[in-house]
Formats: sequence, C-alpha cells, structure tokens
Amino acid sequence: MDKNIIKQMKNGFETAFIDKNIMSNLAYKPHLVSNNYKEGKKVLSSIEDELLKCDEFYFSVAFITMGGLTPLLQTLKELEAKGVPGRILTTDYLNFSEPQALRTLANLKNIEVKMHCTDQANVGFHTKGYLFKKDTVYKVIVGSSNLTLSALTINKEWNTKIVSTENGEFIEDVFHEFNDLWNSNASKDFEDFIDQYSINYEIIKEQKRIAKNACVPSIQQYKLKPNKMQIDFVASLKKIAEAGKDRALLVSATGTGKTYASA
Repeated sequence: MDKNIIKQMKNGFETAFIDKNIMSNLAYKPHLVSNNYKEGKKVLSSIEDELLKCDEFYFSVAFITMGGLTPLLQTLKELEAKGVPGRILTTDYLNFSEPQALRTLANLKNIEVKMHCTDQANVGFHTKGYLFKKDTVYKVIVGSSNLTLSALTINKEWNTKIVSTENGEFIEDVFHEFNDLWNSNASKDFEDFIDQYSINYEIIKEQKRIAKNACVPSIQQYKLKPNKMQIDFVASLKKIAEAGKDRALLVSATGTGKTYASA
C-alpha cells in the first residue's frame, strides 16, 4: 500500500472527525454526500465521479428506476467499453424497481444484476450503498439514496462517503454483508426473476391506476337519514314526553331501524 495514500487518508480522517482546520485532500476525506441546489451539490455527481475512476463497482439499493439510471447510463456504457465489472443488487420490496431499468442494466455486458426476494428471505431489504474499488483503495457511499432521480438530485438525502484500504475493518464488514446478500438463496439471477417480477409489477401498477381513478365517496353519500318508521317514532315520542310521561315502548320488525331510532 502506498504510504502517501495512507497519510492522506489519516489527514482526511483528522479533518473530518478531529479538527476541520487541518488541511487534507477531499478525495481521501470522509464527508457528507447530499443534494443542495444552492451549493450545486448532487448525490448523482459523487456516484458518477467514482464510477469514472474505479476498477470495480458494487451497488446494493432497494429501488432502481429509469429516472435514476438514465443520467448514469452514458458513464456505465463507457465502463462497459473498458471492461470495468460491476454487480448490482436490488429487491422486489414493494415492487418499486422498474423492470425497464433492470433490463437496461442487465443488457450491459459488464454488469451482473440480482434481485433479493423479500418473501423468500422473510426479511425486508432497504439498503442504499455504492462501493467503488480503485487499486487497493475502496470508497463507499452509504446512507439514504436509492437509484432514483429524486434521490440522486433533489430529495433531502444524507449519505456518507468513506475511504478505506483493502485491509480496513469497515470495508471488510461491508463486503461481508454484500456477499452474504449476493450469494443468498433469496437473491435470484436476472434471468430467473425478471419475467415473473415484470408481471407482478404491471399488476400492481394497474391496481394503483384503478385506485387512483376511483371516485372518492363524499360524506354526503353516507349521511344517515331517518326512515318513515323512525320519523313517526320520534314524533310520537315527543308527544309522550310533552304529556309528562317518561316511558315508551317501540315494537317494530327486525331490520326496520329500532337501534338508530333509539339513538
């Protein structure tokens, strides 16, 4: 390991966590990765920068959409041309990821795509991590951002970029977790999940469309109105009360509304 890189990593750690006045190289300094239009910051830019410099990359994200993928697509195609390998793990959680986006990724020869099936795993999947390897240095962006356009460009998101050597405990733990998920029986290869997932996705999409277009009932539709028996009963009850009597008996067939009338 290059001693100069280790020194820069130590300086970056001190700047980030000990004293902000210590000078260090941003490339080796842990820092917050977020969207801030006032400062021109986007999570997307950080991911794109690391992709362009890496030898390998690994994504583990719950949700993937075409909106999030499209801005990165040209960069991913450049990596395909260079033969830079990548692994992308997502999930069927909430059937949110778009089949078109998954197919687009799987069509890139350098990328393997797997889906972690939550029903089979019997546990939720909500990871958001982006891992990049360059020689013996690893950079990890981990936090709240899925691979969607709003998460990468607009939403209030908190992610941390962390730098590690290949011998670091943190990166070892991250890869142990990633590989456990990747090699799990609940994680299916692209060809094994895409057809059924696409069917499920379209069914749920149609259900959402129907629900959205359905008429929302108004309160007036459910406003209770007394029937003839109940109106007559209340009128008779008033006369009884006006006569100074404090007891009355209502006799009526089942289902005619005695309970509502008594209320």
